[in-house]
Amino acid sequence: MIVGDSYMAMMLPDDIAGRIAEFIAGRRSFPFIGRDELMCMMYLYGKGDGVGEKEVDEVNGLAQRTASQLSQDIDIYANSSAAKLDSEYIRSKYINRQLQLTVENRPDIKGRIAGDPAVISDCFAQHVAYYKQDHFFELYGPLKDSELTSDIRSMLARRMVMACYNRKGALETGLAHPLIPVYVWFRDQTGANP
Repeated sequence: MIVGDSYMAMMLPDDIAGRIAEFIAGRRSFPFIGRDELMCMMYLYGKGDGVGEKEVDEVNGLAQRTASQLSQDIDIYANSSAAKLDSEYIRSKYINRQLQLTVENRPDIKGRIAGDPAVISDCFAQHVAYYKQDHFFELYGPLKDSELTSDIRSMLARRMVMACYNRKGALETGLAHPLIPVYVWFRDQTGANP
């Protein structure tokens, strides 16, 4: 099943985990990502065995639901009272998520809360809503060997990737291609499985 074989991360800004951890600790206030900073989230589908022909439609549906849910979350934040984008409200929401994961006996949660998919999604939605930014999603793959450099081929071949940015479209990212941060992130992870 593709849902259990998926992975999500925020790659840009590249120090986002540290910023979230500092925010939770009270050493930063919201917003902790600047208006002009590029944000990029990546959703990897088929992380273990890749995506087979029969699973492509399942991935398309899951990616569409994910994009729809995140867009809905952005709209909710954008159309809610200013209190929903207040530092203390957001911090308490992240801390409550940390407590929820602790109660579920998730090991090493303190070090991982900044990488928790619910926290990352919220962080993206909150900043896009706060700055009244556009956002877009692009789904790629299954990626072919010929589209990948040898150092990341084993991690991305036959996988599907959805990238999400806080810009109106791919041209506004300033990147030659929206997957470049994904490729760089995986290159940096070489030797470590996501």
